[in-house]
Amino acid sequence: MSTNQQDQKSSALPKAWIVPIRLGIYSVLAACSAYIYFNVGDLGFTHYLVIISIVAVAAMALLDCKVSEAYWKKREKDEQASE
Repeated sequence: MSTNQQDQKSSALPKAWIVPIRLGIYSVLAACSAYIYFNVGDLGFTHYLVIISIVAVAAMALLDCKVSEAYWKKREKDEQASE
């Protein structure tokens, strides 16, 4: 099996995407948390931000599953062995 086929079958995200995606999710969580903290009385809009926060945390869990360090260590070891 060639490396292109292995890359296509891999469920992990490229390393270059990990940090920007995490920063984006953290920014969303920080913005939602700040708005909720300073606008507790506005429950009409705040509950949407709570839902967005829950979705963002779930996205982080999924992201962590997709980009585990064990996968990348195994991948680098395989690449070094093939060279």
